[in-house]
Amino acid sequence: MAKERRVGSDFEASSLTREKVDVMMDCPANQVRIGNKFYNAEKLLDFHPGGQLFISAFAGRDASQAFMSYHRKRFPHQKMKFALDKEDTLAPSEDPHLNDDYFDLVERVEKVLPRQKSFAPWTYYVKAFFIIGVCLALEGYMHYTGQYVWYLSAILGLFYAYLGLNIQHDANHGALSANPLVNRLMGMTQNWYGASVTSWVHQHVVQHHVHTNDVHLDPDIEGKVVMRLNPMRPLKKVHAYQWFYFFGLIFMYGFSIVKFSFTTVLEGFYYTPFSELLNRYRYQELAWSLFFYFRWFFLPYYMAPAWTTFFQIAPMFMIFGFYLSVFFHISHNYLGVEQLEDTSPKRSWLHNQVVASSNVAGPILGFLNGGLNYQIEHHLFPRIHHSHYPTIAPVVRQFCQERGIPYRHFETVTENVISSIQHMYDIGTNVVPEAAKKLENVKMHARTLSVAG
Repeated sequence: MAKERRVGSDFEASSLTREKVDVMMDCPANQVRIGNKFYNAEKLLDFHPGGQLFISAFAGRDASQAFMSYHRKRFPHQKMKFALDKEDTLAPSEDPHLNDDYFDLVERVEKVLPRQKSFAPWTYYVKAFFIIGVCLALEGYMHYTGQYVWYLSAILGLFYAYLGLNIQHDANHGALSANPLVNRLMGMTQNWYGASVTSWVHQHVVQHHVHTNDVHLDPDIEGKVVMRLNPMRPLKKVHAYQWFYFFGLIFMYGFSIVKFSFTTVLEGFYYTPFSELLNRYRYQELAWSLFFYFRWFFLPYYMAPAWTTFFQIAPMFMIFGFYLSVFFHISHNYLGVEQLEDTSPKRSWLHNQVVASSNVAGPILGFLNGGLNYQIEHHLFPRIHHSHYPTIAPVVRQFCQERGIPYRHFETVTENVISSIQHMYDIGTNVVPEAAKKLENVKMHARTLSVAG
């Protein structure tokens, strides 16, 4: 497991080289690195127009690529001098960003979607409040009447998935509104279905979005004992069958969400430690988890005291977890995807995001799934509301074709699933799968891996 290396008072001042910074991981816990400069995170908290959560989450880390993708502009270093820790500044020659291609794409996208129109249209809120209404009405009915029956649980699980895909996801990316309070309130719907905003921002925004499919830094390909999604993991005989049992395992994913959301917030750790500035959010997150446990692990057995009650509410967790995880999984695990070992700013961030993601189907599925079938556009523009992805997708696709960047679009979900199965078979049977054959470090590491029973 990748561990974060913290540096405190021994952090060297003056001009730093890339080698020194890499050795020290990112930066001290109270700083945020952007480009070749280091800023005091606490001074940025009240200034950041998107709210304090993101600054808190990136404290102690490099937020260069996150700022670029969320704001779609270069960082205003001159304007932000008030927060600069001047003694900690990279030498100008060490600024590693090669993102001119991204800003070229931004110019094209803004011709079809002006920046001020990139948030949610008013019609979106009709869908959002319908989903919220169904969730509250179904759950309220079940708790009030004690009618915990499997088909109502299954329907509720489906709408919890829609809640996650259509509402909390956009909100916690800051894509619903320019008003951070709107995003914060709508984002807290994630806590309603047993997950944690704080844990999700740390895992999804800080790690996965910046380092997509990085074999060292992306927690989403960490895998567990019976799953191998990362070629740096030892290959075991059981992995040859993961293409088959994976789709059964993810029916249990809903239970994992509510368990790990609690334990990760309690421990302050998900793949890497939480930022120290996130500690202020942890107690309210734990309270939300306990409230969920009360609603779904105490109240049902109080209202319907029978051992069969568990089997009646289990479909809620199963449908919810399956629907969420299957679409996230197939968008980054398919035949032809690239796995990376250097998603640092030394490489084109745009290129890395496109070759590690895929799209499937079109606007109808996008309406149901919160636009997350447009994973390429979402990873490039996480703060553009999902209703606009069908508009910008042709622009992104043409740009990638002109630049020779592989842009993968599956016409149907079935085609995407089959490709994902082929990828899982490949990575489950080959020490160095097709997705990682370009990675020299993986090839060297493969010599130390052995097939285990």
